[in-house]
Amino acid sequence: MYYDPDKNDHGLPHNPFKSCVVPRPIGWISTISLGGIHNLAPYSQFQNLTF
Repeated sequence: MYYDPDKNDHGLPHNPFKSCVVPRPIGWISTISLGGIHNLAPYSQFQNLTF
């Protein structure tokens, strides 16, 4: 698929392709509870950071 945003008017206030993150990066969030239990979880919500 080829899409040229300069030739296609999408009518949106911002270019939607500027917010695309492909492939989406995954960050790791780690915590340690008061009881000393370790937790490691993937985090992939990066879309809000691209504007």
